[in-house]
Parts: sequence; structure tokens; C-alpha cells
Amino acid sequence: MSRVLLVNHEHVGPRMSGPTIRNWELARVLSETNAVTLAAPGQPTLSSVQFAVVSMDGEALASLVAASDVVVIAGYLLDKHPSLGKARHLVVDLNGPFTLENLHMHKDASLPEQERIAAADRDVLTRLIRSGDVFLCSGERQRDFWTGWVAAAGRVNPTLHAADPALRRLFLTVPFGLPEDPPRPGPRRFRGTVPGIAEDDFILMWSSGIWNWFDPLTLIRAVAATEAQLPSLRLVFPVPSSPSSEVGPMRMAAEARALSDHLGLTGRRVYFGTSMAYEERGSILLEADVATSLHLDDVETRYSFRTRMLDWFWAGLPILTSEGDVLSDLIRTEDLGEVVPYGDVDAVSAALVRLEGDRRLLGARGLRSAAISERFRWSAVARPLVDYCRAPYRAPDRETIRIEEAAAASPEREQRRVARRVAETLREEGAAALARKGAKYLRKITRPPR
Repeated sequence: MSRVLLVNHEHVGPRMSGPTIRNWELARVLSETNAVTLAAPGQPTLSSVQFAVVSMDGEALASLVAASDVVVIAGYLLDKHPSLGKARHLVVDLNGPFTLENLHMHKDASLPEQERIAAADRDVLTRLIRSGDVFLCSGERQRDFWTGWVAAAGRVNPTLHAADPALRRLFLTVPFGLPEDPPRPGPRRFRGTVPGIAEDDFILMWSSGIWNWFDPLTLIRAVAATEAQLPSLRLVFPVPSSPSSEVGPMRMAAEARALSDHLGLTGRRVYFGTSMAYEERGSILLEADVATSLHLDDVETRYSFRTRMLDWFWAGLPILTSEGDVLSDLIRTEDLGEVVPYGDVDAVSAALVRLEGDRRLLGARGLRSAAISERFRWSAVARPLVDYCRAPYRAPDRETIRIEEAAAASPEREQRRVARRVAETLREEGAAALARKGAKYLRKITRPPR
């Protein structure tokens, strides 16, 4: 039995973002054969009988890392908490290609600021890749994408290649997953409850947030265009924004609401919710006739893995989505719904008419969608990580990388790192936090050697 530590980037509570859901569910599966701890900033407001949920604030994280056999991290965590690099076995979760998402997240900033952020993200990701023993990805398309990054970061080297020529031990395919049990009906949130949505209306459900790389505008225009043909159609966005305090308002969410208002659809054919607890998502999906999400023609689309689409399989829903990503390929191949070209209002309108007009086909597609969900149970998708934790191994080139890093270290590099952390702390946490962390850093560098 291994002692496994999963480190979360944000507070753990009832309303979870996608990365937190992933860590929570991986912790649950891993706890069946390991002693598991999920650590997060602040005091958790959600607990589990299967694994420990603890705060990583102060000196706690370093102690947790030292007491663990395997540590699982993602994103900016290593950059913010260098002690994670001391893990005996470090698993880096690359399921979400954040460098591509951030090209959209910061699009409203000036071009120099966008370039600065992109350069900083590249540095963060390179350090992350140079530190890991194994890497998690969602499938073969992502694996190809991350192989390029790994090679650029110097990890496809003679030492690693001699031990693992196909990189099979370096990459573990662990996509997002689904609960073992099907969703259960709960109190109605929309159907027959919200004014304007009748019990027998045709509900089109967009169950994820409205991120900047999505295309709700084409869908809203199609809903307007089909009013005469589909008078009972209702488009619902249960939770347009992220539950994460670390994710600010999305420009696309504001544009979607503004367009709906401009077309006179809000509260009549288009409805925006405000929040959804993790445990509510199943019952809300069961109110829908069709699940939907449209996205842009973009590099992010090609390498994404739309995690909320999995919930649609779980709820047994037929689907309307855009082309271009791996799950839309699956939806087309298995005939789970309608796959439309990017930004094509006419194609979306025609697809809506087909979906509403043939309830028999709709039901058959829903049954096929539910059957597909069996492939994505958390117990199935997490198996490679479970196997790794049963017998963890270090990357054969990790010592080589450590020597290279030590040789490359210089006072100038440390000054740049400190300057970057000062700017980030001031921007994200304020002057008080900067003063507190600055004092801690000074104590650390002036402490006499033991």
C-alpha cells in the first residue's frame, strides 16, 4: 500500500471546478488500495470517509510531501510550491493543456501582456515537465501533443530512451471519468419550475461554464432562427461561470448574455442559471432532452478533452456539438447525436429541427450515449494510475535532470524567479501576503546551516 498525496490548486468544497472534481474522484478510486490524502489551500468544507482532506497551508505541504510515496500535481503548483519537487515519485497531470486555454483567457489584455503571460506559462510548463516521473494525459491525441513538449524540455534523452524507447512508462492514459452509479432525479431546477419553461418544453442543456474558447453565440442565433419551427425549444445555461475563485469572469459568458438580451430571448427562450453543486449536476441533466456545447475552430479544440461531455453520456443524453475534438469524433462515429461545422448557424438550426422532430431517433441516441458511459467509469479510466501507485518508479533520467538543473543554477536565475514570485504574489494575494512571504523567505536564506 502506497501513501498517495493529491495536491489541489484551490479550496475543496461542495461547488467544484473540473480539476477539483478530477482530484476528488481520483482520490476516491486510489483510496481503495492506498492511503490517500487530498491537500488544498484553506480549510476544506467537504470531507470523505474514504480519504483524508486536509489544508496544505503554512509548513503543512512540505511535511505532507515528505510523508508520501507518490505525489500528484498539475498546473502552477510546482512553481508556487517548490517543495513538491522533493517528492519520492512525482506524477504530473497534463490532462488540461492550460497553455492553450490561456491564449483565450487573457485575450483582452494588451499584446505585450499576453506575450509575457505566454512566456511565463512556457517556463512553468517546462519546469513541470522536467520534474515529473510520469505524466497523465487523456488519450493518444494529447499524448502526441505532450510528447513534443517533453522532447523540447529535454526529457527525450539517451538515458530515458534506453529504458523506455516508446515512452510507454512515461505517459499514462488517464482521461476524465464518470461515477459508477447513474444519476438520480432530484428537485426540479428548471423544467416546470422556472417561469417560461413548461413541463413539456424541449430543453437544450449547456451544462458546462461558458469559457472563452466556446461558441455559445452561434447556438443562441440558431435558437432565435428556429422560433417559428420550434416554439417549445428552451436553451438553458445552468452555471455560465466557473465555481473556482481563481477563475475570473469570462468575456464569452458576457457576450452570450448580451446577445440573448439583444435578440429578446433571455427569460423567454434562453435561460441563465447561477450555480450548481457537484452533487446536483446529474439531476439537472436529467431535466434535459438534448445536451449541447459548441466550440471554436482553434488549436485548443484539437487537443482538448471536453470533460462535461462525459456527463452527457452518464445521463444518457443525445448530443449537439461542434466538430474537431476527440469526443465529437466519438459522437459522430457512434451516432450519439448531431456534429456540426464551426460557426454555422444554418447547420445548427437544421440539427435542432432534426433532433426535436424525431423522438424515436432521439431515444435511440440517448441509449447509445448511456452505453458509451461504461467506458469512462472512474474505476476504469484510473486503472493506469492505480497500477503505478501499487509499484511506483522514478523516471530513469531524473538524476540526470537534477544534475543539469544544479549546473544551470545561478544567482541571476534565482533573482528572476524571486522577482516573478513577488509580482505574482502582489497581483494575486496583495501587499500583506507579500510582506509575510517576504519575511519567511528572508528567514530561510539567512538561517545558519545546521
